[in-house]
Amino acid sequence: MNKSLVAVGVIVALGVVWTGGAWYTGKKIETHLEDMVAQANAQLKLTAPKSNLEVSYQNYHRGVFSSQLQLLVKPIAGKENPWIKSGQSVIFNESVDHGPFPLAQLKKTEPDPVDGINSNHAG
Repeated sequence: MNKSLVAVGVIVALGVVWTGGAWYTGKKIETHLEDMVAQANAQLKLTAPKSNLEVSYQNYHRGVFSSQLQLLVKPIAGKENPWIKSGQSVIFNESVDHGPFPLAQLKKTEPDPVDGINSNHAG
C-alpha cells in the first residue's frame, strides 16, 4: 500500500474522531446546562444568601466546535438588591470551545483532553 495513502487515511480518521468528539462534548454540555445553572444558583444562595441574585441563561447556540450563550445575573423577582435594580441584569457573553481537544487549549499548547474551555466577556 502506498505510504502517502496511509498517511492521508490516518489524517482523515483523526479529523473524523476529533469532529465527532467535539460534537459529542458539545451535546453533553447542552444537556447539563440546566444542572450547571441550578448548581450556580444553589452556590449563590449558600455563599451570599442576602444578595437576592439568581443566574439564568439565554440565546444558547451550539456549533460543532464551540457554543455561545449569555449568562444573566439578575435580582430574584420581588426581592430588593442593592447592586442591580429590578428589571436590570448583568449579561456575560460566553463562548465554550468543545473537547476532547478544544482549539483554545491547543493554542496554549496544553494537550490534555477536556470537555470544554470557557471564555467570557461582560456585556
